[in-house]
Amino acid sequence: MDMRVLRYFAVLADELHFGRAAARLHISQPPLSQQIRLLEEQLGTALFVRSQHRVELTEAGKTLKEQVPLIVAQFDRAIDLTRCAGRGEKGRVAVGIISSAMVAPIPRALRVFAERHPHVQWSLHEMTPAAQIDALKEKRLDVCFFRLFQDDPAIRSEVVVRETAVAALPLDHRLASREAIALGELANERFVSFGLRHSQLARFLQQCCVDARFTPRIEHEVVEVHTLLSLVREGLGVALLPASARQISTGGVSFVPLLAPELEVSLHARYRADDTSAVLGAFLDTVREVAAEYRA
Repeated sequence: MDMRVLRYFAVLADELHFGRAAARLHISQPPLSQQIRLLEEQLGTALFVRSQHRVELTEAGKTLKEQVPLIVAQFDRAIDLTRCAGRGEKGRVAVGIISSAMVAPIPRALRVFAERHPHVQWSLHEMTPAAQIDALKEKRLDVCFFRLFQDDPAIRSEVVVRETAVAALPLDHRLASREAIALGELANERFVSFGLRHSQLARFLQQCCVDARFTPRIEHEVVEVHTLLSLVREGLGVALLPASARQISTGGVSFVPLLAPELEVSLHARYRADDTSAVLGAFLDTVREVAAEYRA
């Protein structure tokens, strides 16, 4: 049913006069009469009683008159929501994250996106990088964030924040007050690390140590960055972490830059190459915008 015809009906039901209704609708009277007859045929009942001098609503017409404002309002809302979805202002976005990535600019980007797109439902899922990629391919996630590059033709990847690794040391450590240290100076230290089995970052940093001619003695493997920092603070080992970890440290840890060669552990956004969702596009635009401010 053409919504335009329902609007014609509503005006005629108000005016109860074909001439005045046609004038309000800026059309001539014959097309209005024709459209009303077609509507009555579609509904299988008369909506108006027409006489030479007056037009009246039938009981069916009175019923439809009560319902038309609701129908039109619902239709208009459907159109608005459809347009919002097309602009990325409505829908859902599922975000995968690793704990060490919950630092600027990601939390701020989430807040800005939520404020700009209040009708978009978003959810946050903390997972290992491998689990994120599986969920992304299975469409349980729309975008994920973790470190290091991973080549996969089905997945697009872009750098959100370029970042290097630093040494996390307890404050009373012999190297804690240095402006920078060589990675090899940690050769005889005990390490705490993310689990090698599940953390691509941990495996990368371990290989960097091997390239510096030592194998790190890992005393404890953890999942959460807060747990790792707590162990470092208590002197139970040293760690290699992205420099942004200092943002979530509660104190008691010294973050010392590493001398060249720098160990790049940049944060990447990853999403399906064939995903053309307007909601995802709007989310990524927000992340890029906030990340640019963060870099500045």
